[in-house]
Amino acid sequence: MSYKRLAQAQLTGEHGTITVYFNPKELSVEKQVQWTQKEGAVSDEPPQEFTKPTPATLTVTLHFDRYEDGGSALDDFNAMMKLANIGSQKRPPLYKFVYGSFVFEGVTESLSTKMTMFDRSGKPVRMEATLKMKKASKALTGRG
Repeated sequence: MSYKRLAQAQLTGEHGTITVYFNPKELSVEKQVQWTQKEGAVSDEPPQEFTKPTPATLTVTLHFDRYEDGGSALDDFNAMMKLANIGSQKRPPLYKFVYGSFVFEGVTESLSTKMTMFDRSGKPVRMEATLKMKKASKALTGRG
């Protein structure tokens, strides 16, 4: 019996491609819709007025493991930090999270990393990163 290899989750963009070692066990997408109470309403159930659209957000926990290949999780840490740092474009990069047929394009809203295993010399070999992305098709610097 032949098994197809599972697609690996990736982050792709101007920083290159980051391949995740273990696919996420879940993806969480949240979309908020902003409504405000209509001015001058006098009932317990006042009419709601749509105010503006807001982008969806993706939250995912990614796992990186360098134990067997002898590498350092600091390499993965540095690659992930590029997603949140200002680069040559004077802003954090626009990129895509791709896992199989699921694609989410956007920018980093928050990034939290945790080193979870170290070798005998103290080098980190496993890391967990919780990434929150905000959906976007463009990323500007705030100056235009």
